[in-house]
Amino acid sequence: MVVACGVVGARLLWLSSRTRRSPELLLGAAFVLLGGIGYPLAIVARGGPGGAPSPNLLMLALAVQDLACLCIYANTWQTFHPDRRWLGGVCAVLAVAFTASVVAKLGTPDPDGGPWYYLGFGLRAGAFAWAAWESQRYSGLLARRLRLGLADPIVADRFRLWTLSTLGILLGFGIFLVGRLTTENVGAAPWVLVATSAVSLMSATGMWLAFVPPAAYLRWVEARADAVS
Repeated sequence: MVVACGVVGARLLWLSSRTRRSPELLLGAAFVLLGGIGYPLAIVARGGPGGAPSPNLLMLALAVQDLACLCIYANTWQTFHPDRRWLGGVCAVLAVAFTASVVAKLGTPDPDGGPWYYLGFGLRAGAFAWAAWESQRYSGLLARRLRLGLADPIVADRFRLWTLSTLGILLGFGIFLVGRLTTENVGAAPWVLVATSAVSLMSATGMWLAFVPPAAYLRWVEARADAVS
């Protein structure tokens, strides 16, 4: 997941430098910040077997993750509803809520819990819930158009893959939450690590095929679409 986020994020940031468009910039920044920086920092901060948690490092990790998920919110707005300016106000409110969830925990000996932590956790999960909803909705529209020959099969497949990827990440949030509520150290619980690794691999695969698809995979998507039509 870390490799996929790093590579795909860097690719999208490079693309945004050419297109000067916000969706590529926002999604690229989200991938790099969340999977490339935020999650690895959180894993180290929580400590593994025999490792002591680091509150300061965890606060930094959560702040990076919050910024990444704010980028996901903004990307979903700009990708699916760019004409709805009021969603920009919603993103501004979310930015304030994210900031409050971090500032309220500064200096506390255990930032990994409490209502302010769960506020940030819920907001982070919400970013992927909204992205999955919008992507699934648009994927359904493209599927119907594809049957009529009015859509590009590769574009339709990319929205399907993005739906699967965001749903996998959302499932990972759910697994992690259960682990937090039922284990002493979620960062060292074997079943949490195994389960989140499994859904992360699923999400990483969907992400990679959506944004860095091999030529053979693209040919397969087109051939499948021709066979159906």
